[in-house]
Amino acid sequence: MTSEMIHRLVDLGLFPGPASGVSLVETHISWVILTDQFAYKLKKTLKFDFLDFSTLPLRKHFCEEEFRLNARLSPQMYIGVLPVTETGIGSDEGLVVDYALQMHRMDNQFEMDRMLEAGIVQEHHMELLASLLASFHQNHQLPADHHYQPDEDIHDFADLFAFKADLYTLECPDAADLLEAWEKAVPAFLQAQTAHLERRLLAGFWVDGHGDLHSRNIFLPEASIPVVFDCIEFNPHLRQTDVLNELAFLCMDLEFHGSVDLAESFLEAYRRHWRCFEQLEDDILFTYFKAYRANVRLKVTLLSLRQHYSQEQARVARSYWALLKRYMLDLVGF
Repeated sequence: MTSEMIHRLVDLGLFPGPASGVSLVETHISWVILTDQFAYKLKKTLKFDFLDFSTLPLRKHFCEEEFRLNARLSPQMYIGVLPVTETGIGSDEGLVVDYALQMHRMDNQFEMDRMLEAGIVQEHHMELLASLLASFHQNHQLPADHHYQPDEDIHDFADLFAFKADLYTLECPDAADLLEAWEKAVPAFLQAQTAHLERRLLAGFWVDGHGDLHSRNIFLPEASIPVVFDCIEFNPHLRQTDVLNELAFLCMDLEFHGSVDLAESFLEAYRRHWRCFEQLEDDILFTYFKAYRANVRLKVTLLSLRQHYSQEQARVARSYWALLKRYMLDLVGF
């Protein structure tokens, strides 16, 4: 699927349902066609270290995986996987050129990141979200024979080191020195935490979770349970992790939005449902995982900037860089 083909689908309304209110949203790895009733998500023909959508069979497989995995937390939102031919999405005429995930359109006014910006997310939302996620996580604990591989986490953090030039362009003059220092500090930290992470695995604190738990992937409808969608389907390693890693993503995101009080409320509510912090080492791990998640959002933003530069995205990248530096200062002293 190419950008030109996507725009043709949008311009001609070649998808099921009325073409009213149609718009196109692009991310670094996908396109989403929005209408008043439905959303159609198509994967870009890409291959990175962390995902491979480079062939039609792979994109079909990961569309099906995305449908299966998201049915765990948001079955009311996901409808199914449709073939895409030259005559449209869901058409049975012509050669299949791609696949699309069909979803019910949600009301964007209840998207959590928008609600955070408007200052209308309340403590009761955190209570509902904590209850939903604690139950989900406890129902998807990984077996004790799952093995922790510190080299995988070291590699995940180190992906950022390839963006030194991008950060320099964004006027982050300390980036080169800090990334060089972190390149040594992070492996040493994770190696030292290996035994503790393995103990937590044996204790049942590792889950097959969501993997991308931030406010853009959450709806908070009025008088209803939250809807958590768009989990990671393309790489199980990024989804199968210590539950602290999952929780750290949302707490980091809340802190990014300036809502430290909501992060504390969420964590306090979650711990009432599942006491997953047992030792002082858990708090240290949590700080590392927040740093890692700020790292992830920074990389995603930098990838988007490589595709389409904007002043706003550059501002967002600098904000994630500042947050990452703060966490790493708390963790390793620089």
